[in-house]
Amino acid sequence: MSAASTQPLRPRLVLWVTTDHMRYDSIGANGTPWMHTPVMDGLVERGVSFDNCHVQSPVCMPGRCSFMTGLYPQQTGVLINGHCLPQDFYPTAPRIFSGAGYASMQLGKLHLQPHEENDLDSRPRNDYGFDIFWGSEEPGCYFDAYVRWLQMEHPEHWRKLVIARSSAPDRMRCSLPGDEFVNTVLDVPWEASYSGWIATMASRYLANAFRRTRHQFMHLGFYAPHPPLNPTREMMAPYEGVDIPDPRVHTGEADDKPDPLRAQLGARHDWTLEHFRDYRRHFAAMNTGVDFALGRIIDQLKASGLYEDTLIVLTSDHGDMCGDHGMMEKGYSFYYDECVRVPLVMHWPRGFGEEGRRESGLVEMVDILPTLADLSGIIVPEMLPGRSWAPELRSASRIGGHESVLAYAAEDGDNESAMIVTEDWKYIRWSRGRGEVLFRRGDDPPEVRNYAADEPDVLARHRDILLERLLRAGRSYREHHYVF
Repeated sequence: MSAASTQPLRPRLVLWVTTDHMRYDSIGANGTPWMHTPVMDGLVERGVSFDNCHVQSPVCMPGRCSFMTGLYPQQTGVLINGHCLPQDFYPTAPRIFSGAGYASMQLGKLHLQPHEENDLDSRPRNDYGFDIFWGSEEPGCYFDAYVRWLQMEHPEHWRKLVIARSSAPDRMRCSLPGDEFVNTVLDVPWEASYSGWIATMASRYLANAFRRTRHQFMHLGFYAPHPPLNPTREMMAPYEGVDIPDPRVHTGEADDKPDPLRAQLGARHDWTLEHFRDYRRHFAAMNTGVDFALGRIIDQLKASGLYEDTLIVLTSDHGDMCGDHGMMEKGYSFYYDECVRVPLVMHWPRGFGEEGRRESGLVEMVDILPTLADLSGIIVPEMLPGRSWAPELRSASRIGGHESVLAYAAEDGDNESAMIVTEDWKYIRWSRGRGEVLFRRGDDPPEVRNYAADEPDVLARHRDILLERLLRAGRSYREHHYVF
């Protein structure tokens, strides 16, 4: 037997797909039958679905910098939106894959750096090691890769797709107090949408990329279903006449919660049920737009003969409350499952088969990069704290998961919070003595009653677990230099 034949199979293409605000139940196959996501359903049904995947931060940049480096937010130094991951930072996913002979390509949203007014800054932008970088952090705000493409290929529609910059005075343009976006349906073809752009450009790239190199790592960053919720008519069509379930809100839910959480639970008292239903319908349509794109891309993989040899990874940076518990979108202390539990699906026909299976063990987003590297025959850097699940995936063994998973957020220097999830409990603690919450997993309704005052032994044990996890997550990944 030759040495080459003893090497484990590795994918020709690693296709890491991320969305923004997509909660676990944003996929129909994850218990939401009214959600129209047939392509994502197929990935779940034929791939490996990690049904208890938790993010390391409930907001964008800390979470994205974490999973793209395989490090905890405390280790990257990106703790709030607006911090910037340094250009020369190591590790990053493209640098790990490039070092093993994979060409790397970024298309769409990455958000490892602030993006406000980025088309007015003439200095080169950070590419973090990607060989090709077609970036667009928000759909239509800037004269970036997406808008330039629109101007060339859909000039009659591009102005309809422009949204205000986050610093613009008219960004806050909704009739509801404190709400940022108006839900609308765009009279443009789906192909001109941000999701349509990613589908088009990814398909074109895939049709030609393997003429230059044998192995590719691609990150496709969808903006959806992040607001503004502006689906096209095709995206909204599956939801016409469909009853959208009301958000889960419970009388007296705030009574046993500490002040930081109580303030969030009452934040949307100005919304009616119709407002919530409208948001949820448009939110679902944005998910469907991503599904359209994935269908187009998978068709191209099959046409190019790459489907069997492609490892597709689908996940999101965090979820969206969508009115559940009376809360909306995401936030620094939004530790409800709707925000911190996200879909994670891995699909590789030649590597895993296509029988499909679900894994219920606790996993973290920092596990993704070491797992992908391991599956691709790359030595996993020792500095990565996450666990590779490649052996279990290759052997179709059950994935036991971690004993606990961790999330952390720092709204500012004085206001921090952290969460751990164990098999039976979720524990949340705010800094400066601002309170703590203990939820029992499996309650019906979920995450309503605070057991902190009723389960002293469980509370004490989870305080210790959280302390231990925070100490480990704060370890530097830098090499030690000894002075003699």
